Amino acid sequence: MAKTQNRVAAVKKIRQLSPIWIVPFIAIAIGIWMLYYTQKNQGPVITLVTLNAEGIVAGKTQIKSRSVDIGRVESVQLSEDLSKVLVKAQLDPGVEGLLNEDSQLWVVKPTIGRGGVSGLNTLLSGAYIELQPGRKTDVQKYYFELLDSPPIAPADAAGVRVKLISDDATALAVGDPVLYHGYAVGTVESSEFDAKAGHMQYQLFVRAPYDSLVTDNVRFWQASGMALDMSAQGIRVELASIATLLSGGVHFDVLEGWPAGDKVASNTEFQLFKSQKSIQEGLYTEYLEYVLLFDESIRGLSPGAPIEYKGIRIGTVAAAPYFFQLKNPLDVAFNQGIPVLIRLESGRLAGDLTLKLLEKELEQAVQQGLRAVLKTGSLLTGALYVELVRTEAKLPEMQSAATELPADADNSQVEIATADKAEFSEASAPAFALPKLAGHKLLPTSPSGLANIEQKVLQVLDKVNQLPVESVLKQSEQTLVQSEQMLKNADALIRSLDQLVGDQQVKALPVEMQKTLLELRRTMAGFAPGAPAYEKLNSNLQAMDQLLRDLQPVIKTMNSQSNALIFSADHADDPEPEASK
Repeated sequence: MAKTQNRVAAVKKIRQLSPIWIVPFIAIAIGIWMLYYTQKNQGPVITLVTLNAEGIVAGKTQIKSRSVDIGRVESVQLSEDLSKVLVKAQLDPGVEGLLNEDSQLWVVKPTIGRGGVSGLNTLLSGAYIELQPGRKTDVQKYYFELLDSPPIAPADAAGVRVKLISDDATALAVGDPVLYHGYAVGTVESSEFDAKAGHMQYQLFVRAPYDSLVTDNVRFWQASGMALDMSAQGIRVELASIATLLSGGVHFDVLEGWPAGDKVASNTEFQLFKSQKSIQEGLYTEYLEYVLLFDESIRGLSPGAPIEYKGIRIGTVAAAPYFFQLKNPLDVAFNQGIPVLIRLESGRLAGDLTLKLLEKELEQAVQQGLRAVLKTGSLLTGALYVELVRTEAKLPEMQSAATELPADADNSQVEIATADKAEFSEASAPAFALPKLAGHKLLPTSPSGLANIEQKVLQVLDKVNQLPVESVLKQSEQTLVQSEQMLKNADALIRSLDQLVGDQQVKALPVEMQKTLLELRRTMAGFAPGAPAYEKLNSNLQAMDQLLRDLQPVIKTMNSQSNALIFSADHADDPEPEASK
């Protein structure tokens, strides 16, 4: 067997790179270039914060601006404190200009509200996020709060934003119109309840150029669409447009007679009134409070009823009845009268009239006989109001009752009731001072005309009650019995007449009477002109007339000389004329 020979390979070092290394270098360069190109042409990543991610799906929910896709949601996760939801979205390149401090984003989904139905296109495609860019492009922003509802107007839109304060949480809703003389000039943007202040706060946006109408003298009130007012002035119905009737809204305007005022700045606060009428009532903040005691019923007198003097309103009824701060309200009501709290407002009389001067003039008027009476404002509604009238009652008559109540009576006890039971303390004032009840001064009252009419009606009813009604009823009953008997007799008589008329002999009487009348007619026809009997009778009458004429001389002679038939009658001498003197 031949022996193998071990040979050692000769190793030769190569000092130049192999051409194969060119391939990985090229691949690395291409990868670096692709990373740079991808990073260079990739859009920005934004973070959205919300409390509820309903309808948002990672990798599916689109981000749009003006219905154009500009990005997509990449991830949806909770924050570290688990109190919020963080939504990360990748936007397309070239849209960095849409992201600034004024940009707003919200989720678009089907919504039914006062303004109608919106977002129906998302029923098939799903919800998406809408981006509304702002106008400030100098500051970029990549962290936003996702809004719950679409914004009414852009944050930098031309116009003015004001805030309304109200105690009614149902007064307005987001999207309600802001009206000026019935024309929509803005919209309610938001509503929020302030827990610390305990009232609702509404934000309104009035667009340009109508923002110049919002001045410091304007007042805002609810637009209910229909207002029904039944008061002492009667029934008043106001109807607005159908749109306002369905959606509501808020009106604003400058009160009649007021100057226009200066334009307000943004976020100025105003009070929201329930109606335009309540604005007028809220203007009079300076007033004097008095208590009235009425012995008659105050049914129909409600808070807000006017206080008038000769048709001019000077105040308002504050409470009817007023039993606050009274230890014995039932005793006051039974023995003295029903207390009513009124307010006499100085602003209704004159702008510069102070409360002190008004109080002084009122006390002087009470000394001269000023009294408060109840009047009927509307027969249809039965509403009452209070009117101040002048009566004959004077101060000396009212001071005569000063000893009726104890001197140590405190403010919780009634010191006077009406003009006839008033007490005026001479120690509290040199000449005159109104007494007090529960801390309020008392004004004297007088019975109203309605009470007088009621008293007269009661007197008439008493007289009617005193009438001998029972004896009259008995006589009436006897008369009815006799009348019934008479009717029975009349019924029997009518039946007898019916039998008489039905007799055959009675029925034959008309025929016999007709024959008799015919014969009488024929007999009378024989004595008609031209008939022989008529001519003969006429000639006989003529002959008798001639005979009577011939007998007239004989009768005259016999009248003058009765024996003329035996002796010849003497002839009378001819008359001779008298001799002349």
